[in-house]
Amino acid sequence: MSVPDLSIPVVADALAAFGGEATSRSAEINFDVPLPGSYSWQRIVPLELDADVFLDGASKAGVSMLDQEIVQGEQGRLTGIDASRLAAFYRRTLPATARPSLRHVAQVGGDVAPLLTRAAQTQALEADGLDLLSRRAVVAEPDDVMIERQRIDSYIDRLAAMSSEAPATQRAATTMITLPMSGIGNSIHPVLVDPVARPTPTIALVEVWELRSFLGDYGLGRTLQTFSLLPGERTTITVETWRNEAATREDATSIFDSSDTAAQTRFTDSLSNQSGTASQDQGGWAASISTSVSAGANLFGIVSGSASLSAGFAANHQEASQQFSNSASESASEHASQVNNSRRQSVESTSSTTSAQGTATTTVREISNTNLRRVLNFVFRELDQEFETYVVLRDIKVAFYNGNPGSAEIVPLAGLGSLLRQYVDPSQAETVARAVLSLSAQRFDANADLVTTMEVGTNPNGIQYDWQPVELNADGSLQFRGDVLSSDVRWRFPQGSLSKDDENGHTVKGVIMNRSTIVLRTDNLVVEGLLGQADTLDPYAAALQALDLQDRNVQTEVRQTTARHDNDALDLVAAQPAPDRIDAWQKLFPEDPEIQVVPAAAVTIPAANSNDGSLSS
Repeated sequence: MSVPDLSIPVVADALAAFGGEATSRSAEINFDVPLPGSYSWQRIVPLELDADVFLDGASKAGVSMLDQEIVQGEQGRLTGIDASRLAAFYRRTLPATARPSLRHVAQVGGDVAPLLTRAAQTQALEADGLDLLSRRAVVAEPDDVMIERQRIDSYIDRLAAMSSEAPATQRAATTMITLPMSGIGNSIHPVLVDPVARPTPTIALVEVWELRSFLGDYGLGRTLQTFSLLPGERTTITVETWRNEAATREDATSIFDSSDTAAQTRFTDSLSNQSGTASQDQGGWAASISTSVSAGANLFGIVSGSASLSAGFAANHQEASQQFSNSASESASEHASQVNNSRRQSVESTSSTTSAQGTATTTVREISNTNLRRVLNFVFRELDQEFETYVVLRDIKVAFYNGNPGSAEIVPLAGLGSLLRQYVDPSQAETVARAVLSLSAQRFDANADLVTTMEVGTNPNGIQYDWQPVELNADGSLQFRGDVLSSDVRWRFPQGSLSKDDENGHTVKGVIMNRSTIVLRTDNLVVEGLLGQADTLDPYAAALQALDLQDRNVQTEVRQTTARHDNDALDLVAAQPAPDRIDAWQKLFPEDPEIQVVPAAAVTIPAANSNDGSLSS
């Protein structure tokens, strides 16, 4: 059997088999898989409609904070706030998975470290303080459900208490209170809300956006440390990352390579500041979705501008969408820059070994220079990771809200008719529907290509529709003859990928509105060893090393000659006929005789004396 060439790797077509047909293939390693940390949010674009468009009951949807007795006063004037009712309202508003960042908790004076607070308040402690297990628990601060619940409760109670004190400390007729709403991921985004504002019925577009990332190239970053070892010298090095301090670790997390709440909060705040609009509009939307029913979903939305129905409204909205995508991309770049500034690593040469507590990442290694003639230089460099980020438009929906908690209702394009019939005057429903559909029909993607973002289904046959892309007239109006709200007409956002990524070849569902590359520092290091050029040995020591090397070369040649002799003899034996191979083997490899030669000692015997009878030699 021939020995395979092990220097050439063999491709494994089937890494594992889990049943099925024999010809089925297993999962392959694919670098086109997106990172699991994708984040979605909603862009709210209110339509500029007259008040007489809406029905009388549109302003009565939901239950205001005045009716819930959370606040006291009248519409347009706030006189008091019930802290306990407000805290209960906060708890109904926030999803069960939402968590405030440590900085948000600290800003309102909440309990950032519940374990440490509990230990400080406990009087029945040991004489020297906490025992070993309790001390480790306080330092580690595990992120379990009970501790997180205590931190959230303290944040809600303190935020409600601070909001309830606002009317007594401010002289303004109307006071804004802080409403914590769900942000991107599991984060919480505080929004200022006017609790006594008059209800304002609004029809708005709800664009679902997504930030998705793919792993790109990686390479060497900046140089952290360089040091040299003399011939035969030995030293100990310590490598510390940014994860050794809680505050630095919170600032150094990112949404690209982690799912940390602090990173999600920072990106949410940055995106809201970059692309948001007036706080009153944002507060109206935040208050409208604050119900226990809608709290289960991520309804974080940014009110970005408004859509006017004047001339060129479709083109203006497309341009506004493109600007929003640029703002989202800039927010991601700023987020990455802030993260890179917080990621500081150090490599130090030390003579002692130090221990770290908590979640600090400290690596202690001992290295030596085994060279006797040259200095060995070490260069420590960071390893940077590249991320390909995409700002994608995933879906378009329609919403109604008026500022009262619980008034928001979000439906897909297919439910546009039922939403308008509920809140809009029937005589104005057709006009409003055509405006909404015209604003949703087309977008310019990252390649500056005009992409159709809506399809119309007509001629229903059983359970199937004939879906066709929607077209617009030259003035931006909808090119459709007939009743757009007819029961046999359906509208939807197209499925699948709508944009081509010619640069990287990734497949992303929806419309790619912006594409960028972000580089992040990692906590990994690459070490390079560089041998010095100068020779530190004297001529005598260098000559001794040269003689030793010559002796090793001679021994190697002797072993090689012996191996060639044995191989040639084996070839001669193999070349002989089968009956003669044994004789040839015995001649070429004769057995050494098992004879032990013992040197004999010479013995001299003196001659015998005839007189005394002794022997003579």
